[in-house]
Amino acid sequence: MKKLIRPIDIILIAVLIIGALGFSLYTKYTTAGATAVIYVDGEIYQSIELEKVEESYELALPCSPEAILFIERGCISFKNAECPDKLCVATGKLTHRGDTAACLPAGVVITIENGEESEIDALVY
Repeated sequence: MKKLIRPIDIILIAVLIIGALGFSLYTKYTTAGATAVIYVDGEIYQSIELEKVEESYELALPCSPEAILFIERGCISFKNAECPDKLCVATGKLTHRGDTAACLPAGVVITIENGEESEIDALVY
């Protein structure tokens, strides 16, 4: 009687699973080509290619109430804002195409363009 699963089958399955996990982690954490576009009062203030950022830095925006961004290689986030609810700071790091954060009292919107798509379809607060 033939064995249903041979040792070579187990090795093949293990290699496929390890390869799938590696590919999944690579695509989740890569930010190739991601560009952060910062809008202040509806107009483009600055575009930043996140992969070309050498050192982390802060960027104070010319708006009222004051908003400060934190830019590092591969991601951007609101570090501090003087708005009352601070939802923009709670948004966290933006890394994938389509990620967006806004500080409506300050009139600031950050969106990621040209990067890889996020796995998240929607966020609800």
